[in-house]
Amino acid sequence: MKPNGGVRDLTTRRERKKRETREKIFNSAIKLFKEHGFEGTTIDMISEEADVARGTIFLHFTSKEAILANWGYERLHEIEERRDEWDIDDDCKAKVLRIYKIMNEVTINNFDFIKVVVESSMKHRKVLESEKNMYFELRQLFADLIEDAQEKKQLKSKFNPLVAANMLENIYYNALYDWVRSEGAWALEEIMEEKVSIVFEGLHTD
Repeated sequence: MKPNGGVRDLTTRRERKKRETREKIFNSAIKLFKEHGFEGTTIDMISEEADVARGTIFLHFTSKEAILANWGYERLHEIEERRDEWDIDDDCKAKVLRIYKIMNEVTINNFDFIKVVVESSMKHRKVLESEKNMYFELRQLFADLIEDAQEKKQLKSKFNPLVAANMLENIYYNALYDWVRSEGAWALEEIMEEKVSIVFEGLHTD
C-alpha cells in the first residue's frame, strides 16, 4: 500500500493537470473569440487550438456559452481571493469602487474580448443563461455589503439591500455596454464612480 503522502501527491498532480487543461481550453477560446467572434468560433476550432480532444472540452465546460461565461466567474473568484485589498474599512461605497477597480484591471486591457462578451450576451439567450449565476453572486456580494452598512447605521435601513445591490450591478454591466459601444473611448472608471456616488447619495443616512 502506498503511503498517504504518495496518494496526496498523485491527487495534487491530477488536480494541477486538470486546472492547466481547463486554462488552456479557456485561453484558446478567448484567442479564437477575439479573432473570429463568438458565432464564428466552433468547438472543433477550440479543440484544435487547445490541442485537446473535443470530448475533453466538455469535461470542463458544458457548452461554448459556458466557456465565455467563465470570464465573469474568474473575476468573481479573483475578488474573493483579493478580499484583503477591498474589505479594509467600513466605507461601503469605497468597497464597491475597489471591487469595480479589481474587475476593471482585466477589462480595460482586453477590449476585444469584452466586446465579444457584451455583444454575445445581447444576442444569445444561452450566453445570458450561462452568466445568470455570476450576476446573482455579484448582486449578493453587494447586498451583503449594503446590509452590513445598514446594521451599522451608515446607510438608510428602509431600502431593500438586494434592490440597491441590483442597481450597483446594473451600473457595472451598463457601463461595460456603453464602453464597448464607444469602442473603448468612454471613461469607464470615472463614469462608474460618478454613478455609484449618485446611488450612495440616496442610501446614506442624513
